[in-house]
Amino acid sequence: MLLDDPHVETQSSNPGVRLPVRSQSSQGLICFLHIPKTAGTTLNSILNHQYPPAGILKVMMRGMSLVRPKASILSRPLISPSKLRQLKMALARRDGLHALQGHFDMSLARLLPPGARFVTILRDPVERAVSHYYHYRNLNSDPISPLAQRSTLAQWVSACGLVEMDNGQTRRLAGEMNLPCGQVSQDTLERAKTNLRRFAVVGLTERFEESQVLLHHAFHWPMWRYPARNVSPNRPPPGAISPADLEVVGDCNRFDVKLYQFAAELFENTASRIDMAGRLTALRMAPAYPAS
Repeated sequence: MLLDDPHVETQSSNPGVRLPVRSQSSQGLICFLHIPKTAGTTLNSILNHQYPPAGILKVMMRGMSLVRPKASILSRPLISPSKLRQLKMALARRDGLHALQGHFDMSLARLLPPGARFVTILRDPVERAVSHYYHYRNLNSDPISPLAQRSTLAQWVSACGLVEMDNGQTRRLAGEMNLPCGQVSQDTLERAKTNLRRFAVVGLTERFEESQVLLHHAFHWPMWRYPARNVSPNRPPPGAISPADLEVVGDCNRFDVKLYQFAAELFENTASRIDMAGRLTALRMAPAYPAS
């Protein structure tokens, strides 16, 4: 269960200074739920610039890419016991931990303190699936890259047993990454929507600059422009993918399509409450943070 966000006081606006960060108890733990292929790597770089390395804990689920009907393919538990112990120890200390980031799902929320502030970015589900497919075709170091190289896009989404391609955004936000393929339902979607309503920031990949403005507004971070990271280099141009393949992708991610529409409504509602045009101008005039 997510609790209401605590008030956060404004910090200095000097963009060249990394400011001291208040304790977890006074600010609320920031939890970036990173949905793969949504520009989340860029957001990670923003988080890494706002807080010292010792104040950020990375929490990753394992075995989340590939789920066959046989349970042995999916490692249990999804988060390793050692990582859970590390998280619990960091939370027990209270002070010094400012942010979590990683490819976890909302099942982690039950372990977190009251006042935890969640952030995520969603992407058009068809675009995300296409990016996911071409990312793995190009990622030779990953064990499932050969599967991408011998599969078509339609096969990658509909026949390879990939939970990320089976309404992965809905699964993650509902806290149900362990559901077998084909079992995401309207109830799963409603749980994802309920959780998403409580997020401090809901961003959209397609409107990343505006999403960054919402982050700076919510957390009062000094403003920088950040370069895009982890962009798939071999993505085909628009129009190169057949309408039939795109239809398969959309059908396999129909709950994600509905969730994305809901997220876009939340985004518009939040953006309408601030001077977005003025803040975008300020962002575009801010100093560029160098790529590492």
